[in-house]
Amino acid sequence: MKTILDKEEIHTLMKKKGIKTQKELAQSMGITKNQLSVMLSSSFSPIKSNVSNLADVLGHDVLKSIVPVNEQ
Repeated sequence: MKTILDKEEIHTLMKKKGIKTQKELAQSMGITKNQLSVMLSSSFSPIKSNVSNLADVLGHDVLKSIVPVNEQ
């Protein structure tokens, strides 16, 4: 089963942290906005890469934001 990051939850967490844009979040993570866009895309597998960094920046267990996707 494929999983993705729940973008709505990520945006809610950004709001709680006072992070207004994806660019600002990416800068906080030390990555480019393009890298963050890939992380939030439906083709990204959240079990790798910068997900732990995302969790640190947002102060959240990002595993709670990983949701299954129906592949067709």
